[in-house]
Amino acid sequence: MNRYEIEIKLPVKNPDDIKEQLRSRGFQEKAMIRECDMYYNSLYHDVKKLGEALRIRKSRDLSTGKIQAQINFKGKKLDRISMSRQEYETLIEDPDAMEKILIALGFEPAAGVQKTRCYMEYGNMTACLDQVDNLGNFLELEMIASRKSMREQYLQTMETFINELGFSMEDTVNTSYLSMLIGEND
Repeated sequence: MNRYEIEIKLPVKNPDDIKEQLRSRGFQEKAMIRECDMYYNSLYHDVKKLGEALRIRKSRDLSTGKIQAQINFKGKKLDRISMSRQEYETLIEDPDAMEKILIALGFEPAAGVQKTRCYMEYGNMTACLDQVDNLGNFLELEMIASRKSMREQYLQTMETFINELGFSMEDTVNTSYLSMLIGEND
């Protein structure tokens, strides 16, 4: 099944105010997670040069202590105004073994991103309030589409929503946290 992550991201100065605004609009907090992402690249498949992303994410639920890991592959961005792209992900039982597999296939750890993320949901929209180590606070809005053709409709829904929060699409950034941390544009 195809899966398209339709996402916008914007820096925020006061995440507590944003969280209250989200709650007042019906969003419910689902989890507070500490995420540690390690990105991988290869000479024979230069993920970075192709505008893609390959990572192992280790997550720890700060309420329950539950730990899980997943591997993600994100294709090229679908436009220049958002973070929308095709995405594949699956849980992995043993992230250390998965890293060894990737290294054996010629992929090397490239760089990491660590953040504390508050997941909130309302309908088919997810809001993530992120505190990214060495970078700052961000709001990510995400909707998952089964068809690429749904992207425009979902982006319009998110634009309307951020306008209600007092932001505009001009406030959004379409650079990954990793690229921001290493000082590059995607």
